[in-house]
Amino acid sequence: MKATLHLSLVAVATCLIAPLQAADNTSAASKQIDSLLAQSWQKHKITPNPLVDDATFLRRAYLTVAGRIPTYEEAKAFHACIAKDKRAKLIDSLLASEGYVQNFFNYWADVLRAQTQGVAGSTTAENYVNYLRQSLRENKPWDQMARELVSSEGSCFDTGAIGYYMRDRGMPLDNLSNTTRIFLGTRMECAQCHDHPFDKWTQKQFYEMAAFTHNMTASSYRSKGNDEVSKMIRADKSLDKETQDLMRQALQEVFRPLRDTLVVQNKSSIRLPHDYKYQDAKPKDVVPASVMFGKPVTLTKESNTIGEFGKWLTSAENPRFTTIIANRLWKRVFGVGIYEQVDEMMDTSVASNPELMRFLEKQMVALKYDMKAYLRMLLNTQAFARASEKEAPPGVPYYFQGPVFRRMTAEQVWDSMVALVSPDPEQPNWSARERERRELSNRHNLAKMLDKTEPELLFEAAKLVAAAMKDQNKEFDQLRKELDVARAKDDKEKAKEIQRRLNDSQRILRETVSKCFYEAAKKSNNQEIQAQLAASAGDGPMEMAMMNMMENARVDAKEAPLNDKLMNRIKADEALLGIKDPKSIKSYENYQKTLHQTWSRAAELPSPAPRGHFLREFGQSDRDVIENSSDEASVPQALTIMNGSLLSSITSGWSTFSLNLRKAATNEEKIDVLFLSLYSRPPTEKEKAKLLQTLESYASNKALWEDITLAALSTQRFIFVE
Repeated sequence: MKATLHLSLVAVATCLIAPLQAADNTSAASKQIDSLLAQSWQKHKITPNPLVDDATFLRRAYLTVAGRIPTYEEAKAFHACIAKDKRAKLIDSLLASEGYVQNFFNYWADVLRAQTQGVAGSTTAENYVNYLRQSLRENKPWDQMARELVSSEGSCFDTGAIGYYMRDRGMPLDNLSNTTRIFLGTRMECAQCHDHPFDKWTQKQFYEMAAFTHNMTASSYRSKGNDEVSKMIRADKSLDKETQDLMRQALQEVFRPLRDTLVVQNKSSIRLPHDYKYQDAKPKDVVPASVMFGKPVTLTKESNTIGEFGKWLTSAENPRFTTIIANRLWKRVFGVGIYEQVDEMMDTSVASNPELMRFLEKQMVALKYDMKAYLRMLLNTQAFARASEKEAPPGVPYYFQGPVFRRMTAEQVWDSMVALVSPDPEQPNWSARERERRELSNRHNLAKMLDKTEPELLFEAAKLVAAAMKDQNKEFDQLRKELDVARAKDDKEKAKEIQRRLNDSQRILRETVSKCFYEAAKKSNNQEIQAQLAASAGDGPMEMAMMNMMENARVDAKEAPLNDKLMNRIKADEALLGIKDPKSIKSYENYQKTLHQTWSRAAELPSPAPRGHFLREFGQSDRDVIENSSDEASVPQALTIMNGSLLSSITSGWSTFSLNLRKAATNEEKIDVLFLSLYSRPPTEKEKAKLLQTLESYASNKALWEDITLAALSTQRFIFVE
């Protein structure tokens, strides 16, 4: 698996992390931001909040950039560092870490409504989220990323960016509304049905914009061979209608794993709706593409419509594109945008600090839309290092005397819990990533094989499958009748037996499809196909090679590799825990191998998490609507903390938190571990004295630290970003 960049504990401890080159380019800009804010404070007679201590800065920086609290070791290392520029070095380290990728993936997946399940077909959905992760990992400039999304076409094997259109398949007008909201901060959805009641946009302007993208059609993968076979079926007069239909079904079955993997750009025109009621056009008039503002776009017959649209959308000259991304990232750092709402800008919208907003726009362009460089500029300001503001009432201009005091997001809470359980909070979800890798490889190989197999061979395979399906359909019909009778008689055992036979029949059909199309591929003269068949068969029979490409991959979590660093950690833990017998050693190593399945970062879990999962209880977005998350507290959240398995996982003997407590020799040292692990700071003398008194009052030590940990996790100090 490709190695990822993790924050080096040794480097933090010894303060040897060299500032990235871009840091020098943004330091002057950071000072200018502070200067512009100071002018605003003076104008509005505001006293800025004081600068925070190292502990508050440490925790705030981790939660803002990496999306979690620092681990016990990371907190200790930072506090031990005596370098004057250790805050700047910390920011550089975090921006270079995999934690940054996972944290900002959560944000952009919410904005772009990226789902790994249930929408857009699993293959495209997986490639879409991989595209987002990799774009962040490569630090792809925002304008390039946005342009790739709105200009994407082809198969998901060419680019995962087509997930942007697949996500709204069949809803091109909704997709246009989402595009203007995400990239231009403009809400046009009302203008889809009538002139906007609160903004200047007309229904005709909406359709003129939609003319650029309405032709983006999501469909299943189709090879040239598939199209040719369909023509051959229609042209063969010796085939009766039933056989023709069954042959088409056979083709659909072999291409089934490739459904929803293709986005193509058609050339049809868009027309106004039949009930269009305004005087500037007539119902059902053809609408030419035209941009809503900025430099006009001229299209010819040879123009790539979405390519030209992407260029206009992401141009530095576009009056809103730069403003929106600069404002979005500012809000990620400070909790409130200079413009609020960040995705509902109108001509009447006023920035709380216009001079600052203009400066940020210029910096974003100068930095060539480098999001990390822009974030580094913001994070190195004194404004970010000031005490948080407890009150920032909505609808009232905020002048950023400090970041806004706010509750952690669902992902930040979960990922902080992961940092208490897992020895490597940034570890990838190996099982999910490996299963995904195998399935994507299989699907891609299947597509390439079907592309290269001669149409005549595919025709013969479809004919063989159709013959088998004729007999099988008779059996199907008979079994379904018997199932209806069994259910009517409430004969559950009989119904269960018939259902099993139906399932077996479905499996046999898939095997028949696999074998027939395998034989077709085997007869091909293409040597690349033969090599793919051999590679895909694995240890099983060759005739199952096609089946392997069509079925979902299975991965055993216990196959996860353990690198030398982790093995050394495991051996040290085993010595600490007194684990000596081979059975217990194997059990502990299996625990570490499977830890990634349940205790991975939120970005490594299904997107979104299933209903009932901790993340959903704490307000994670369902990703059906743009930025649909919630940070409101609720009773179910409290019950999840108190009654769920979460606390027992954190305080179990094998969690990282518990191991660190075990290493502490005295209660005083254990209290230090507790505070550094949960609050990223040592306790005050008063806090330590109070806890020591509490410890002495316990009649039994059985649930002592579990109770203390639950109390500490339930505090405002833990759940809020100060």
